[in-house]
Amino acid sequence: MSGFTANRPAEHRQTILMCCDDNYFPFATLLAQQISDAFPERQFDICILYSGDFPQHPIIETLGLRLLEIEIPESWQGLATSKKITLAAYLRIIAPRLLADDYDRILYLDSDMIYQRGDIEKLIALDIGDHAVAAVRDNYQHRAPNRLAAEFKANNKSVAPYFNSGVLLIDVPKFIELGIEEKSFEWTKNREKGPRVKHDQRALNLALHGDWAELSPVWNWPCFHRYFFLTHFIDPCFIHFLSSRKPWRDVNGIYSATHVRVIHDHLAKHFPEAAKAMPERPKPGTEFGKWLWIFVRHALDYRRIAPYLNRFSGDFDVKTK
Repeated sequence: MSGFTANRPAEHRQTILMCCDDNYFPFATLLAQQISDAFPERQFDICILYSGDFPQHPIIETLGLRLLEIEIPESWQGLATSKKITLAAYLRIIAPRLLADDYDRILYLDSDMIYQRGDIEKLIALDIGDHAVAAVRDNYQHRAPNRLAAEFKANNKSVAPYFNSGVLLIDVPKFIELGIEEKSFEWTKNREKGPRVKHDQRALNLALHGDWAELSPVWNWPCFHRYFFLTHFIDPCFIHFLSSRKPWRDVNGIYSATHVRVIHDHLAKHFPEAAKAMPERPKPGTEFGKWLWIFVRHALDYRRIAPYLNRFSGDFDVKTK
């Protein structure tokens, strides 16, 4: 694969990175805006690795974003996608190699997230031991940490911690040294090792198989129906809208009005047509039965998830073994 075209050179040896196409570009700029506002004197770049032609939008210059344009290679056309996940999701796997001349550390972030708090500069510099990647355990294992992931079982692998790929702290030289990119793509195409692996997260987990450092869940807190109330007890740094039902498509009014407003206000200012497409929130009380069920389920889940949450003494407690 050839390289990329950039609108500006790198300024620092560390970067925030988002990978997207035009579907998620407006939301990537929201996350970039929040981080830029929180760290005006930052010692890291904010990059968007973009599949397609450069979007001509003034927010790029306003925020000082480094936009990296790349064409999706033809060889990727057979990779698994879905309504939620496009080929742009695989860009995070090749990003360390593409950006190795510019950056030693990459903090990759999914575009369907919002930033609330936390020292990102300290996170990027965190000691992750001899690992190439640090990440947050996927909610699949929050209640049952010894649960065997389906792709591990299908490929005759043992139980191991399984991460969500929405936040990846990457040691670039180590990632390249261990051949994580090559191993990941091998899992997406080699049927001899088991069923075909779908999507970047599964491929990365198979390539690393537990060989990663574990971050506190505050850095990638899931926000969907099983976690809405639990969010109030965690004080997360990043909130990840990881379900297929995003807050900008919330026809049932199940997301926090505050979160929806943050997204709407950004879109209204910078992408007005996208703001107009957001559905109107239903009136209070119209989804009472659904909320009652969600509340009961949260109450039952809280005790089950507490041991996982209590493993971490603070935001920067990282488990390297």
